[in-house]
Amino acid sequence: MSADAERFKSDYLPFARAMFAEAMGILGNAAEAEDAVQDVYTSLWERRHRLEEIDNPRAYVITMVRRRCLSLSGEQGRDTVELDEGEGARVSRHPSEQIEIRDKAVRVMEIIRTLPANQRTVVTMHDVEGYDNQEIERVTGLSYQNVRQLLSRARRYIRSHFPKD
Repeated sequence: MSADAERFKSDYLPFARAMFAEAMGILGNAAEAEDAVQDVYTSLWERRHRLEEIDNPRAYVITMVRRRCLSLSGEQGRDTVELDEGEGARVSRHPSEQIEIRDKAVRVMEIIRTLPANQRTVVTMHDVEGYDNQEIERVTGLSYQNVRQLLSRARRYIRSHFPKD
């Protein structure tokens, strides 16, 4: 494998979860989020010979995903598929439903802001930015068990404070 391919594999593939989380936050649709991430990876692969110029790969790919998602969300007449618990897949062509999904995401982020600092940090890193528990442990210096406990408490708090529609 070439050095460019190795760099691509080691420096860019680990951010797939964070990229997907960012895309979901913008698009509110899993299929479109996956497509956006795939588009970014395709673009990165085409530029693999110049990737050594990038100082912060994580910031670079998240910015690329944001831009791709914003360009997708500006396209007219697109269909979205939402998966709701117990309902299966349904096609939505109504912007009002897309707005409702975004409103729910905003409400969750408002609730996250009210969490104690350590819970807020852990839940944001895990559920919003896509870090796994080991990465959070490494970055924060918390033990693996503490990360799990803080994540569990934060999620329980969010569920209890999320308005039932």
